Amino acid sequence: MGLTLKETKIAADGRFLYLVDNERGEKQLLEPLNLTLSSKERMYIELLSDLRQIIQKPLDIKGKLKIVCYLGIVKFKEETCLMFSYDDELWKNWPRKGLKVYSPREVAEAAIAMLGLVEIAEETELAFGGFFPGDLFPLGSGGWGMLDPRIQNLLAPYRRGGEDREYYSPPEVIAGSSWSAKSYLYTLGLTMYSLVTGVFPFPLANRRETVTAILQEEPIDPRYYQGEIGEGLAILILKMLKKKVELRPDHDYLKKEFGRIVETGSFDASPEEGIKFREEAVLVKKKVEQKRKRYWRWQRFKWPSAIAAVALIFFIMLSRGGYEEKITPETKPLEVVNIFYEGIKNLDTLQLEEPLAKGVGKEFVNMVTFLHVTSKMRQAYELLNTPFLVMEEVTIEEDKNSTREAPSYTVNYRLKIFEGGEYRIQERQDRLVLKRVKKEWRIGDLDSQVLTEKLEPILGEDPSQALDR
Repeated sequence: MGLTLKETKIAADGRFLYLVDNERGEKQLLEPLNLTLSSKERMYIELLSDLRQIIQKPLDIKGKLKIVCYLGIVKFKEETCLMFSYDDELWKNWPRKGLKVYSPREVAEAAIAMLGLVEIAEETELAFGGFFPGDLFPLGSGGWGMLDPRIQNLLAPYRRGGEDREYYSPPEVIAGSSWSAKSYLYTLGLTMYSLVTGVFPFPLANRRETVTAILQEEPIDPRYYQGEIGEGLAILILKMLKKKVELRPDHDYLKKEFGRIVETGSFDASPEEGIKFREEAVLVKKKVEQKRKRYWRWQRFKWPSAIAAVALIFFIMLSRGGYEEKITPETKPLEVVNIFYEGIKNLDTLQLEEPLAKGVGKEFVNMVTFLHVTSKMRQAYELLNTPFLVMEEVTIEEDKNSTREAPSYTVNYRLKIFEGGEYRIQERQDRLVLKRVKKEWRIGDLDSQVLTEKLEPILGEDPSQALDR
């Protein structure tokens, strides 16, 4: 294909765009691939094949967000380029693509445009990997465009700086859940945050710290980076960036609120608000940094602390004071069973052990002791308050073959055990047989079975497990 270069433009983020004439004198635009792969690598050939398959299925989306789709892949001089039809708005506004900061007004207008794509993605099951600032470009007069996000998402791992794209994934997706409409809204909020502040709100020193922060934190108010942002816009961005999916607003609410902001022109903060946030910014950012340092300090000393766990067990036991025994010769068998399960539920090892005959229930004693000590250590060093054991839906029924001399019970319940960043959820069934020990009832036989088991992520508490997926 005979192509003649007419002009080159460079975006604010360093991306090139070539204006060329084809052999018929028609204008076309070329975007260099700029891959880190060598053209001789097998992966390079496979990548081009994948690109061609996507290009053959252009997105036919009508809305406020202008999606720019590619026509093909061409070799131009020494470069491999993506080719698309000449678009005057794209060509004229290319230098503004990738600006460090956009005005609150432009970002609010971008939000309305992007919300339209979220709605379409939900209706058509369009999978595009979420929003990313580098895909967007302003068109002027309130309009925004987007380079085909399917292509950009595919190329990201093979471009310099492209690894940052994965950090725009929502916490639930990083933790292994599927994409949902509210997942896309999270990426929209994070993209807006970056566009309006020029800042990615999580640390980028290394992947582990970045993903940990995404799973643990919610970004600070964007006004601490740009005091000129209006309150309404800032609050909407923060609502979209809630860690818990159910706390994020829905599409219709956001569409209404962003529309109201645009209609009323309430994009900017008052001078007084701007001064307030600029004055508080240093202290707020410092607190966030200190919290992160505390977390990583705990991670570095976690294993030495674990070695000290044995000593801590004795300290914890002693610090609890004298335990008052609850079982007397008058205590009924069912009451003894209830005392045992209350001990499990409360992570109270002494209460758990009292109803047990010697040598019975070691599995439960070891589990409760470990969870009790671990929870105390992590509360002290990591300020973590997640329940380490949750017991739910306990039902206790006396067996049909139970006797006065050997009362027996079947107990069904759900046990949720905190492990890393997950709950191990077990549906369990226990069979207990009681016997007299020195005139008091004790559990003489305990058979416990796990009926079903599954893992459930807990977002934001201990993210280290998600890093190794």
